[in-house]
Amino acid sequence: MGTIIDAILKIFPLASWLEQRGMNKEAGAGVSVLILLLLVWLATFYGKMLVKWVINSRAAKDLKPQFDYQVVRNATRIYIPTQYQNASPTRQEEPGFTHQYVARNPLIPFFIKTAFNEKIDGERFYLILADSGMGKTTFMINLYIRYYSPFNRRRKYKMRLFRFSHPDTLAEIKAIPKDEVKNTILLLDALDEDPNIVSKDPKITDAQAFQSRVDEIIEVTRNFCEVVMTCRTQYFPGQEDNPYELNVRRPDEKGFYILNKLYISPFTDDEVKRYLNKKFGYLRLWNNAKKKRAVKLVNQSRQLIMRPMMLSYIDYLVKDDRTYNSLYDIYETLIEKWLLREAEKRKHLRDRDKFIHDLRRVSQQTGVAIYETWRQQQRMYLTKEEAIEIAKQNQIDLKPEEVTGQSLLTCDGAGNWKFAHKSIMEFFLAKEIIENFKRYAEFNFKGMDMARRFYRDLGMPEFVHIKGGTFLMGSPPNESDRQDDETQHPVEVSDFFMSVHTVTLGQFELFIKESNYQTDADKDGGSYMWGGKEWKKKAGINWRCDVKGGLQTDKDHPVIHVSWNDATAYCEWLSQKLQVAFRLPTEAEWEYACRAGTDTPFNTGNNLTAEQANYDGNFPYSGNPKGRFLNKTTPVGSYPPNAWGLYDMHGNVFEWCRDWYGEDYYEECKKTGTAKDPGGPEKGDYRVYRGGSWFNDARFCRAAARNAGTPGYRGNGMASALLVLSSQLVCLSRHSCGRKKKSDIHRSASGEGGTTDCEARRMGIANRERGDGAVAPKIFLSGGDESCCRWIDQATRFLNSLIPFEMIALDDFDRNGVQIRQGKAPGQTHQHHGRPRRGLMLVE
Repeated sequence: MGTIIDAILKIFPLASWLEQRGMNKEAGAGVSVLILLLLVWLATFYGKMLVKWVINSRAAKDLKPQFDYQVVRNATRIYIPTQYQNASPTRQEEPGFTHQYVARNPLIPFFIKTAFNEKIDGERFYLILADSGMGKTTFMINLYIRYYSPFNRRRKYKMRLFRFSHPDTLAEIKAIPKDEVKNTILLLDALDEDPNIVSKDPKITDAQAFQSRVDEIIEVTRNFCEVVMTCRTQYFPGQEDNPYELNVRRPDEKGFYILNKLYISPFTDDEVKRYLNKKFGYLRLWNNAKKKRAVKLVNQSRQLIMRPMMLSYIDYLVKDDRTYNSLYDIYETLIEKWLLREAEKRKHLRDRDKFIHDLRRVSQQTGVAIYETWRQQQRMYLTKEEAIEIAKQNQIDLKPEEVTGQSLLTCDGAGNWKFAHKSIMEFFLAKEIIENFKRYAEFNFKGMDMARRFYRDLGMPEFVHIKGGTFLMGSPPNESDRQDDETQHPVEVSDFFMSVHTVTLGQFELFIKESNYQTDADKDGGSYMWGGKEWKKKAGINWRCDVKGGLQTDKDHPVIHVSWNDATAYCEWLSQKLQVAFRLPTEAEWEYACRAGTDTPFNTGNNLTAEQANYDGNFPYSGNPKGRFLNKTTPVGSYPPNAWGLYDMHGNVFEWCRDWYGEDYYEECKKTGTAKDPGGPEKGDYRVYRGGSWFNDARFCRAAARNAGTPGYRGNGMASALLVLSSQLVCLSRHSCGRKKKSDIHRSASGEGGTTDCEARRMGIANRERGDGAVAPKIFLSGGDESCCRWIDQATRFLNSLIPFEMIALDDFDRNGVQIRQGKAPGQTHQHHGRPRRGLMLVE
């Protein structure tokens, strides 16, 4: 031992110096060794940083202007090696758990060691699929860097990396010299950001547009050594687990090229731990509190398992110990933390709150501008000049270069303004749609799946535009199982917007929380349940319950146990929330939308199978084969939609319509010729419900089948119906000679009662904002001489200043703005013993 110490003292002069200062030999030798180890660690650490900086700088130089140094650095700073699998994880709610037995393999070694060295000509095209934020771009950058690493001895080709969001990508690929093409590996990132990947022609389906664009790209790149593309999974149509055959014939004439699909695997729990350890440090004790909150946040939101991008910003979320209820909440907090951080960086600010407000607004405006630019000009960024112009238009004293570095909103190497990740832009788009609902009709969710997710997180219904037209309502005399009240007659329906599915439990829950509304089931002590022989009211059953009376935990199921009164109250709440008129669909609108251009008993044809809708498959239609009976509701959208994009128009749950029921109403309509936007009888005892439900025979699910119930009736097969959005209809009514009375001003959506002048003003503004000027809104006046009340003149002048309108007498219109048919009121109504249906929509 003494010999070792003497050797250390001899090698390290520091030990001798310490000994001269009074430290014994053993201690001096120990301190010398520790200092030596520290110096070795520092040299290794800074040596690695230097090598990494050199590699990143070189890569950024090669990849400009499509990737700058900051993007490259962020992609390599905390990188957990990308794993891949052959089975798609996107359809699973908890892929971290449900795919734990799927074989996962490292993706970069697969390409470097195997794919890039195979001689099989048909195995040259690869498509890497994943959801937003799963690290597709990060993988591509690391693959590029790893391939050019001095330690890669398998490198024998050149490699080029491009982004489809860059407008000159295909031109740059074509410009590569022909003598280099055969020896070049091509990496093409973000195929989903190519605007030509989405159909812009209604005659061309998304699948056809996708195949056409991919085939075009492959034709341009077919002579390259290898081609690797990344894309969001949602853009890949057809069977996910099968190879994709390209319309490009192989040189050996033995078939066509195959686009091989590989899916990026979600992070495992172990990989999340590794990521957090790298981010917060293994031994950095000062980060322990943040690290614990990060682990708690991951456990609260399993979406973080799927999204490395969210993990990269998790330090913004761990400053406060709070629970997040949705992905929208997480992004909202993330952005607010970023806004505060940007404000704190600017010590010179006099008004920090104003800066935060301005930066939030300019970010949202930038998101909208980038979206519109992408749709129109095929690029996913703004130029510096365009960004400055946005700031000027909004009177914001903020320049693009102020928002740099570790920001959610940043500039790339070419000075283009963009977001650090596309999902952040989509968050702002969803926020814009909700705050300014006029944009909904203009917005296209194709290519914006995260925007749709955020929109849904807020409990908002989605709509499709239904083009008006003429159809035969009711059923022909030879239709099996038809009823006497289904007299076939011609009907003309105007344009409207209809929600794509019934109101979900989650959407209805938001309504209850914000309005404190009590449903009829809550007020009247329960709802009706089918006991096998008869309907009985059961105490304690309300909108929170499933078909068997238990608590419904899946909030994507349609809300049931709701009455017509409840459904109408939901419409009124949504109208006030979004300042746009919503209501239940008329019976004519419902059937027109259900049929979607068909004239058969079902929109699926002459039969409805249990694979096409949720009903009692033990009782099929017209002698067809039996199917399964689930004995429960299914989440909305579980079955294929009809031709107009509407889900579950047959089966699952009954849907309330706005109309009073009239047994002879169809006969009366037929006598008048083609009925224009019929709204049902003026009064009655029962409201109509349509569509059939989970426990019905197929015959009750027919497009023409009618049922009726009292406005307060509710049961375990009845839902809050489709919504219709009314965008061009404002109704004004007043009491006769009401000089001293304020007239009721009510929306076409309300169906009951009046509203205040302020609400009329808001509705006038909503009509102005949603209208495109093509059709003026209609102002309906009823009772007395229109000049007898001064307020009418004031109201009409005010509304006309917002948007020109057409004045129509209301003598022949009901209080909902629906034309009343001439002649005697319909006869006595009765209730059909069936089960109820849905109804909410938006009228254009």
